[in-house]
Amino acid sequence: MKENSKMDLIREFIETCLLLKNGKVNVDYIKDKPQSYSVDETPATTVLKEYRDGGTQNQILFDFSIQANFSVLENIKNSKFCDDFFKWIKEQDNKGNLPKIDGICWIKCLGRGTILQTTEKTAIYVIPMQVVYEEAF
Repeated sequence: MKENSKMDLIREFIETCLLLKNGKVNVDYIKDKPQSYSVDETPATTVLKEYRDGGTQNQILFDFSIQANFSVLENIKNSKFCDDFFKWIKEQDNKGNLPKIDGICWIKCLGRGTILQTTEKTAIYVIPMQVVYEEAF
């Protein structure tokens, strides 16, 4: 049986969010059309803590990227989507409904969502996120 990567497990978890228009999330790739989504790992220190027994507390930092329509009216909708997604992640974390990563402690948004880049008709918004999990020695 093939074991999924941690980023794939995060992708599967985010795909359960009913706010997503098409429900499909890519890893490290966003399509050039509105309502496309991706989880993109951010380079960062992975080990947060080392325990005496050799175990570790680790993190995965990543961006949840959203390709969306871009206009004055659309920007208001996009901002609301980012706020609603932020709330959804917080609710899931509070309920203990987390990605299926062994030893997971939490998932959270580290920001509310900002525009990374724009064209005349579309924008890519990014929401920085963090997953923390523990690994035994």
